[in-house]
Amino acid sequence: FTKGDLTWFYWMRQPTPNPAAPGQLAILSDGPDPTKSNVVLQFFDLETRKLTRADVPETQPFGHQDPSWHPRGTVLTYVRNDRDGRRGAPSIWRHDPANAKFAQVTGPGYLAPAYSPDGLWIAATKTSSFGTDVVILDARDGSEILRVTDDGDSWSPVWSPRGDAIAFHHVNGQIVDLRMVTLEGTAPAFEVAETIDLTKVSGLDGSSRPTWWIPPSELPPPSPPPSPSPSPSPAASPSP
Repeated sequence: FTKGDLTWFYWMRQPTPNPAAPGQLAILSDGPDPTKSNVVLQFFDLETRKLTRADVPETQPFGHQDPSWHPRGTVLTYVRNDRDGRRGAPSIWRHDPANAKFAQVTGPGYLAPAYSPDGLWIAATKTSSFGTDVVILDARDGSEILRVTDDGDSWSPVWSPRGDAIAFHHVNGQIVDLRMVTLEGTAPAFEVAETIDLTKVSGLDGSSRPTWWIPPSELPPPSPPPSPSPSPSPAASPSP
């Protein structure tokens, strides 16, 4: 991006493909003109190579982070960054691109949302004065149904394709490794069955996000589609 005698770059972070429209990415960017925008939620069309702002509320200059599509590609969760004095106050919001509606899902203290394979639950990072932990939330209202970890050293969860386990980052001292919990019981009465160290003393990049891949031949038969989640209702942007 060039403006006058100056040349600028702009950010394009956390690209997340829409499962219902692979040519569309949800992305965080201050483009195409970084002198007029913070790093906010946008959509990038792989064919036209154009950015389109999601037009959802932000608290300047903190912008957004952590987009996550519903498995059907109908709605998108993201984090709206904010501050409470010196403390960060991120919250999870939901956006419906089809009708340009948005709604707040959680209060302050939650980030890194990840939908479960059935779209009914959200794994997220919960922040507190003691650190960060992994929790499971009800995708409809953001209520917390399970505290997955309670060590203050875990974050960035992602569901297994079967929906029966959650992988996440964990730090011991200054070394980041990958852990996984297996879940038992029927939602919403999940229980943690086992915690497994997937890596040991590996020094992973804690700012990256884990993901899953399983060959299609090894995936279980698809489950019947769940009942549609209620569409988010319009919400006014809270005062900074």
